[in-house]
Parts: sequence; C-alpha cells; structure tokens
Amino acid sequence: MEKETIEREPSNQSLATIDVAVLAEDEGAGLENVSSDDLLIPSLKLVQKGSPFVDPTESNYTEEVTVGDIINSVTNEFYDGSTGITVVPAAYRRVFLEYVPREAGGGLAGFHEDPAILSQTHRDEMGKDVLPSGNYIQTTANHYVLLVEGEKYTPVMIAMYSSQLKKSRRWNSIMAGQRIMNGGKAIVPASYSHKYHLSTVAEKNSKGSWFGWKIDLVGQVGDIQLYNTAKEFAKSTTASEIAATTPTVESF
Repeated sequence: MEKETIEREPSNQSLATIDVAVLAEDEGAGLENVSSDDLLIPSLKLVQKGSPFVDPTESNYTEEVTVGDIINSVTNEFYDGSTGITVVPAAYRRVFLEYVPREAGGGLAGFHEDPAILSQTHRDEMGKDVLPSGNYIQTTANHYVLLVEGEKYTPVMIAMYSSQLKKSRRWNSIMAGQRIMNGGKAIVPASYSHKYHLSTVAEKNSKGSWFGWKIDLVGQVGDIQLYNTAKEFAKSTTASEIAATTPTVESF
C-alpha cells in the first residue's frame, strides 16, 4: 500500500509573522473535546536529598540543580529555591491519600475527601495514620496556584503534607486574614486577590533534614488579566485533577 504524504506548499510566512488576529480567530481550535479530565496540572515539588536530579549516577541528573530547588513535575523546569517564585493562589482542597506501604509494594491506593477516614486509623511508631488493611493515610493540603513569570501565568499545584501542613495552615490563615474596604465595610477578598513569594528553607528534626517552603505575602494583584485568569483556574479545579496530580511520599 502506497503511503500517503502531504506536500507542504513553499511559503515565506512563519509563525512569527502571523498576525495575532489570525490566531485569535482560531482560538481553541483542535481542543474542543479536551475537558479538565484530559488535562494534567503540573505540580511544584522541592528537590530533596536522594532526588535523581542531584544524583550523578542517575539518568535524570542535572548539574545546574541543587537540593532545595523547585521543580515542575511535568516540564522538569527548575527554579532556584533561594531566589523563589511568585504565585497567586486560586483554590485549595484538603485530601487524604491512601498509600500501600513500601514493603508491600508501595503506590497510591486511592484518595479520600472525607476527614472521617482518619477515625479508622491508628498512629504507628513512625507517626503514620494506618488503616486496618495496613495501608496508611497521608493528609495532604493541595494549593492550586498560578505561577507568575512576567506576563506568563502557569496553572500548577503545590501539595503540602507531613512537616509542611503547618506551612499550609499558616498560608490559609494569611489569606483568610486579608481585608479590603468596600463602602465602609471590611470584606475578605478572594484568595487570588494577592500575590505571594515562595522560596525554600532548610529544616530538620530528630528523623532527619530536608527543605521546606517559606511563604511571604507580596501584595495585592493589580493586573485584572492576572486576577481573571486565576479566577477561571479556581473554577476549573476538579476532583479528577486531584487524582492526576498526587504527590510522592516524603520520608519526614
């Protein structure tokens, strides 16, 4: 059977010369059947000791990356942890991830949104919430944010668990504590009304050392496009996206 080919007509026009009006006219074409169920939200994770990105024996080793940096789980883009990043919070959801113990094969067994699942667990000597089946529950705080890089806004998720749950609660408290005046009345603005700076900091306890998040309020969002983009992202977050962006297990 003769293989069909499509001949490309010679053209001096490149993507760089196409007027933006043409692109605007075809906005979203080819993506009509793509829903939130078909998308994967990248997650931002911290590079810890033992990561393949900092291990010279691993294929993923990257010389420019150091422990404490921030990685995009989908694009593998790295950000200097000490310099940090700017984000706008869009939505928040706490979930309870059920994991199979490593010695039993490991892996994610499911996720729960009802905190009542914790009533079925007991705390083992390592501080894990263990179910009668032997699986354990990892309480996880998912923060859906826009990563702001100039005029580029990237939807990402930051999962906080274990030692970082306290950071999550503090962040939520800062957001809930914001007030703006409206006609003489103080109101609580949307979470995406303010920008935050996220960097990393070294932490340790009796079990070991690691890098955690450092969260600082930057100020109110002044760009209406950024505000509306974050607002739309907040509306789009679904349980299916949570399932697709579950974090790996930390050892602390």
